[in-house]
Amino acid sequence: IDYISIPQLPKCDGAVYVTGDSMYPLLKSGDIVLYKEINDVQNEIFWGEMYLLSIDMSGEEYVTVKYIQKSETNGYVKLVSQNKHHQDKDVHLEKVKALALVKASIRINSMN
Repeated sequence: IDYISIPQLPKCDGAVYVTGDSMYPLLKSGDIVLYKEINDVQNEIFWGEMYLLSIDMSGEEYVTVKYIQKSETNGYVKLVSQNKHHQDKDVHLEKVKALALVKASIRINSMN
């Protein structure tokens, strides 16, 4: 819709609003994450970093922000939440339809 100009920010491809509490307290529902798209999902993952993912869950698209860690199961990745009330989840890499590295987040603390 528009552009955000922030000094010293690395190049980003887009921004989306966060919903849910799986990354609380680092990210809250309503925060904005700025991301850089990853083209080669198989080979361009920086393990331990935070990503925006689009995952195929039984034909439905599930969009989430999680840390990605190596899974003990070959061909899978482990999705880890900041909020310890959420369990880690192993997902097959083939189910990951889109992946983007989270570069920055924006929190608005004032009301209009």
